[in-house]
Amino acid sequence: MIFCSGIHGVGKDFFLKKVEEVTGIKSYSASSLIETYGSVEFDEDKRTPNINRNQECLLQALKSEKLPKEYILNGHFCLLNEKGEPERIPIKTFYELNPSKITILTEKPEIIVGRRMIRDRKEVSVEETEKFQKEEIIYGKEVAKKLGIPIKVFDVRNENKQAIKFILRDISEKER
Repeated sequence: MIFCSGIHGVGKDFFLKKVEEVTGIKSYSASSLIETYGSVEFDEDKRTPNINRNQECLLQALKSEKLPKEYILNGHFCLLNEKGEPERIPIKTFYELNPSKITILTEKPEIIVGRRMIRDRKEVSVEETEKFQKEEIIYGKEVAKKLGIPIKVFDVRNENKQAIKFILRDISEKER
């Protein structure tokens, strides 16, 4: 499993649709799995009141689903807690997920703010968005180091081809 991360509004879904078109590798949304298996609904402000419970639901969902040998999990290293502050997902979640590599997608905070306004009708500041994205990257790198796996950070607008090459590296045809 490859873990693809980035903050809300960075463009993970759009990017992963392109990845599937080019490579045939399917992606699964951690949020969708949590909603389905945990009967949880997320709202536009993206605040998550019970981050630990949600991660337990995610792990249970992944055990219950019949997933291909190689797939991409679209998720986060940090979520916004009840106060709207970035909070790290417990490291034990990532040990249990056991990804083979990590990609983190980034975008200019101003663009993310615009997307969030259009998609979620939620006004967030450039400063909050920048802080959230920096914490996502810092913690993602810490997780990769602890797990001993490769990680790459990509600008979602300008480095799609490099990101796809990184995802494909070390994946044989029969694993897809």
